[in-house]
Amino acid sequence: MYVVCVNLKVKPEKIDEFLAHTIDNASSSRKEPGCLRFDVLRHETEGDRFLLHEVYRTREDFKAHQEQPHYFRWRDRVPELLAEPRSGVKYVNVYPKDAEW
Repeated sequence: MYVVCVNLKVKPEKIDEFLAHTIDNASSSRKEPGCLRFDVLRHETEGDRFLLHEVYRTREDFKAHQEQPHYFRWRDRVPELLAEPRSGVKYVNVYPKDAEW
């Protein structure tokens, strides 16, 4: 499994717009055959901070995700809504084993 975590800090006045674009991307991504999860999380006390937690079967499935129209829409619209550049970290699964999911 291939996991991507993206940290985002959104301009406070742009949160509603950010959420509209991000939920569109997340809901469309969840329909991709290689996408197992796509969670949009908001920081408990800092309401302008978000985390995208994405789980794909393989690295290639993530690359395929980055070629989808909904990803392009999100990628092109969201940067102007952010207070700072997004940062992403990629992980590979250790436990439970992929076959146990």
